[in-house]
Amino acid sequence: MIEEYLLRLEKNLMVGSARWVADFRESFRGYQIEGTRFDMMVRGGMKAKGFLLSRLFSFLVMPNYQVACFVYSHDLEANALRNLVKGLLKHIKEIGVDWAWLVIPKEGPFSTKTQRMVESIDYRELGIALVDVAGREIVTSSSYVGKRMRDHIKCFP
Repeated sequence: MIEEYLLRLEKNLMVGSARWVADFRESFRGYQIEGTRFDMMVRGGMKAKGFLLSRLFSFLVMPNYQVACFVYSHDLEANALRNLVKGLLKHIKEIGVDWAWLVIPKEGPFSTKTQRMVESIDYRELGIALVDVAGREIVTSSSYVGKRMRDHIKCFP
């Protein structure tokens, strides 16, 4: 079920509704950051492609932010989540990503402690979502980036 969710999420980021947020161009499976293996990382930018007028508008008005979506589907408790987020924030700065999404899918509910922790996180450059694939529930961080990601990660099988 998680693998099917990953395929749907990847498709939605690259050619679906998330295309209105950013132009996700690259997708990597098994992405490593130090000792942590992410299931998937999808990366792109906010400069849109398209016809002449779209490109001109994008060039003149839109900032060229680099963006990414990281997916980590391994079991995770609140303390491990804290370390994962710290490492991810460090990594996105190193690779020049301006803002990112961290999607954590799981078949079943997350602990109340983990949900509360995610809801209280308010990093400007990182949105976090806990996705219960079986229950079709999503809990996001309180940041603007976190709240905006909800519609684009609803890719339930």
